[in-house]
Amino acid sequence: MSESRLPAIVSWLALAALLAAAFAAGFFWLAPAPEPRHATLLPEPRPLPEFTLVDDRGQPWTREALIGNWDVLFFGFTHCPDICPATLGTLAAALETLEARGKPRPNAVFVSVDPERDDIARVSEYAGWFHPDMRGVTGALDAIDAFAAAVAVGVVRHPPDEHGDYMVDHTAALVLIDPRGRIAGYISPPLYHAEITHDLEILMRR
Repeated sequence: MSESRLPAIVSWLALAALLAAAFAAGFFWLAPAPEPRHATLLPEPRPLPEFTLVDDRGQPWTREALIGNWDVLFFGFTHCPDICPATLGTLAAALETLEARGKPRPNAVFVSVDPERDDIARVSEYAGWFHPDMRGVTGALDAIDAFAAAVAVGVVRHPPDEHGDYMVDHTAALVLIDPRGRIAGYISPPLYHAEITHDLEILMRR
């Protein structure tokens, strides 16, 4: 090969490399963003009405607490024998996986639907069993019921037995709240921590 042709070949190789890089960048930007596989997202997020509950520090917990980050809400009660601890344990495992990967994670909030038995101290202790940063929320019965209805969570309290014990039926899905404080969707049972982790990691990029 003559020395006179070498600069031309180098120029063509450089041009080819630039074109390949441009194509790759264009493909990256045009490719659709990954979507959650297990969450059901609403076509349009729904705004939440104003509400006032009480958090595990005894402070008012309002819609403003849900602004600025993704939140995952779970409605349950501390006397729940199986669904509540299993769900919160699965959610906590997903949070721990995100932390181990160095990924951002949403806020996790346990909302008690049994304020008669779940006071501030109890919801604080219960939520902390699963993850040190999980918040517990309680409040007046009518305020809790209104908030649950606003996010389409059903609650049915059964009459107490002869010992005063009673069960509470409730929707077992996780409620997804976007950083603008809107209902974005739900993750419904059966719940697996790997699937929750996958979807939360995608949502946190938005």
